[in-house]
Amino acid sequence: MTKKNDSPAVLLPAGISPAGQAARRRLDRIHMAKGIAVALLFHLLIVLGFWLYDILRIRDIGEWSGPVLVKIGVPDAPQSPLPDPGILPERIEDQAVVEPSQAPKEPDAENAPSNSAPPKTERAADVPRNEPVKKDGTGTAPNAAESTPAPSANSSVPKQPPPARVRGSEEGNNYLIDFEGSEDEVGRAGAYDYITSYMPLPEVLPSGLVEGASEYLKMSPEFIRSEIEVYWEKVYGEYVKKRGTSGVVPLADRPYYWGILANSLRFNPADADWRTAGMRPVEIEFTVKPSKGSSGAELDNFKFIRRSNNPSVDEAVVYGLSRWIYYNKSDRDVKARIVYDFSD
Repeated sequence: MTKKNDSPAVLLPAGISPAGQAARRRLDRIHMAKGIAVALLFHLLIVLGFWLYDILRIRDIGEWSGPVLVKIGVPDAPQSPLPDPGILPERIEDQAVVEPSQAPKEPDAENAPSNSAPPKTERAADVPRNEPVKKDGTGTAPNAAESTPAPSANSSVPKQPPPARVRGSEEGNNYLIDFEGSEDEVGRAGAYDYITSYMPLPEVLPSGLVEGASEYLKMSPEFIRSEIEVYWEKVYGEYVKKRGTSGVVPLADRPYYWGILANSLRFNPADADWRTAGMRPVEIEFTVKPSKGSSGAELDNFKFIRRSNNPSVDEAVVYGLSRWIYYNKSDRDVKARIVYDFSD
């Protein structure tokens, strides 16, 4: 007779089937992808937060870095700078001067009776000499041959001429320049290009515009495309600015390229990258030094009072401002200020 084994049965773990292993690997990959996506999203939110803070925060610029001396004398500068014809006249209602014809007339001595005293003697006896001329024109008018008349209520001393001012607009942008001197002393004599022609060029140009370039200033479409390819390169069907300094168009060459884009490629300047909503006006103080012959006046001591939200735009405003021709006929430095306001 055999003994019955009363010990409990032990369940051993079964091995994972190939299908289970494949499912487990698939779940691991899914969990890893989710973790990477969450980490990337978290870092992206942090970078976006810093970027928004940098745009929305208020910057206290203070003094601009160092003095800038801009010499704008060019061989084709005008020989005799003339005042800008667009200067607005100041109000002169309060500068009226009494004309000699409005002074009280003396009685005619020839028509007076011969046996009577001159009317001047009779008027002097009736009215004291120190009585001022009344506002209604009555009273005693002092004799110009005897004494110089003192300023009265109906005559005013000529005021100083109003300060020079230049106001204008270009492609919807407005500017106002005030000089601390009269128009006869200081002002703007001329301008070669708009300030907007020195703004940054577009980062991306549609290939359709470049391929459809037309002749401009006796330049063939093939030559214009070669000029575009100096700073732009074709990437995935579009012309994109080259990386680094190879894609930066110098300030002096920007009017040339803006002319090509607008006239040959039919690019609308209103679609330029530098135009953004809510741009702050640029306000700059500078000094106009005395003129030196036909070369005009030099600008110095640029100082930003207010900047826009794009440093490249601020640089373009200063450069375009310095390209204009100014005159200063006085023997002193004259301060000036420009406010350049962008269109919405």
